[in-house]
Amino acid sequence: MNEILTVNGLRFKPFLRVDTIQEQVRRVAAEIRNDYEGKSPIFLCVLNGAFVFAADLYRELAMTNSKIQFVKYSSYEGTNTTGEVKQVIGLSENVEGKDIIIIEDIVDTGLTAVKMIDDLRKLNPASIRFATLLHKQESSKTGFVPDYIAFSIPPLFVVGYGLDLDGKARNLPEIYINCDEE
Repeated sequence: MNEILTVNGLRFKPFLRVDTIQEQVRRVAAEIRNDYEGKSPIFLCVLNGAFVFAADLYRELAMTNSKIQFVKYSSYEGTNTTGEVKQVIGLSENVEGKDIIIIEDIVDTGLTAVKMIDDLRKLNPASIRFATLLHKQESSKTGFVPDYIAFSIPPLFVVGYGLDLDGKARNLPEIYINCDEE
């Protein structure tokens, strides 16, 4: 892991290492497997950021009767949330009467999570649960708390492991935190 990296003029330092991330992915997968034993949930991966977490989590789950779909909601521009949530790519699977587990990279204000859950409830699923890689509880504007949380982190901007800055740095295997916010 490099000590400091620069993305769009901002400096980032190591925050969460690969082995620590994978340990938490395994823990969250075990919790979901336990809760959904004998069921066939539909996982909804929120693009773009959650694709790395979703892939690792989905493989670790080894739930052969489950499905994964992809949806895209957006509320970020640069390092800040816009406060406006837009659905970009919709759900193509019929979810009526089915168990849904949303997989997200980060829950910050909670606005996107609440919007997604409200949208999905209109489709009459049996249940909706929410898994996130990162949760910034201090930044919440809604009080929303995910069902499965890999890490709770302070309200600082992070990149890597799917998380980006204007589309950059998603491919980093570890998570870096913005040095200039501390």
